[in-house]
Amino acid sequence: MSEPAKADGRGIAAPRMLVMGVGSSGVRAVAAMRQLNPGLDAVVIDTDTKVLEATSMDRVIHVGATVTRGFSSGGDVELGRQSIEKDSSSIRNQLRLVDLLVIVTGLGGGTGSGAVPVITRIAREAGSLVLVMAGMPFAFEGRKVARVAEEALKRIRTHADAIIRISNERLVDRSDAELPAEQAYARSHQVMMDGICGIWRLLTKNGVCGLDFSCLHTMLRNCDGYCHFASAEGSGDTRATRVAEGLAKHRLLNKGKLLEASEGVVVSLTGGHDLKLSEIEAVMNRLQELLPEEIWLNFGVVVDPAFEGRISAIALVAEHWKEPLVDDANRQMGFSFNRRQGLQQGELPLETAGKGEFTYVDPTIHNNQDLDVPAYIRRDIKLPR
Repeated sequence: MSEPAKADGRGIAAPRMLVMGVGSSGVRAVAAMRQLNPGLDAVVIDTDTKVLEATSMDRVIHVGATVTRGFSSGGDVELGRQSIEKDSSSIRNQLRLVDLLVIVTGLGGGTGSGAVPVITRIAREAGSLVLVMAGMPFAFEGRKVARVAEEALKRIRTHADAIIRISNERLVDRSDAELPAEQAYARSHQVMMDGICGIWRLLTKNGVCGLDFSCLHTMLRNCDGYCHFASAEGSGDTRATRVAEGLAKHRLLNKGKLLEASEGVVVSLTGGHDLKLSEIEAVMNRLQELLPEEIWLNFGVVVDPAFEGRISAIALVAEHWKEPLVDDANRQMGFSFNRRQGLQQGELPLETAGKGEFTYVDPTIHNNQDLDVPAYIRRDIKLPR
């Protein structure tokens, strides 16, 4: 069961972030993150008991026991969907008072592709901001797997605020032909780890300037469904230059071309107490050489003693900036963690109470929409007082 968000030093409830690994790829990635960052609030979900037992996670959810009998979904998307629907109450329990849900998964298989669209729907009903980091298959895995992944993305986009596609093809080029297979697949996990841990530090560590949950919320709600991600780290005398060039030429940003065409960017820098203003300027000046003049840009700096002697940076990049036409009251800026502080909303604070005795009944799906969900939630319609 999820715990309520803890208050910061001023007695204000801090935003709560939950990382959820779904499917074998997501489980392994999140388990590795948790080992490096024990304070990370995380849970893993799969149909395969062997995958779950192989992790050292203390919070695991085994779904689909009556559907797959403890085995994997075998690439069957429908089995993945049925498995999560049968145990949807367990997911709802995990999402109590969660402000930001980050789902980590690999698409193209059965569990991730079938379960994640359902989880994003449940999270949206719960009022959480939803970010999905999805690993995309290699080209050699075949057209069918690629098609399954793309169709899953379409269903996920129905309810997720933003999706970050981690392209294995972009992470590994021809010069890496002799790279061991295990390392090639591990690159995707490492990128996810860098991104999620960077966001986690942003929300939990003390920042010395201008970036917080509000900025992240604005970015995810206005990026038109998809955003790109890059990370870089440097140490030594030239660490700032290494970080700047690492972001500017990152493979997932098409070696800088996506920065040149972007409409919104969030940059978070992390360093120790030895981080200099000149180093911050060096990184930001290099990025602004590539960014359009009228771009929506927010950056922040986090000081963490563990980063003494090195600098780490993450960038979230929105290729398109589209302010949402409508919002529902639960999911506006200041939705759940401000609600715990007793702030007033401008619209009726209508919430979804769940399906009650109908929890285990299969939903009515039409055109990728769950018709059991009230229309004002499905269509993000504001209901004035």
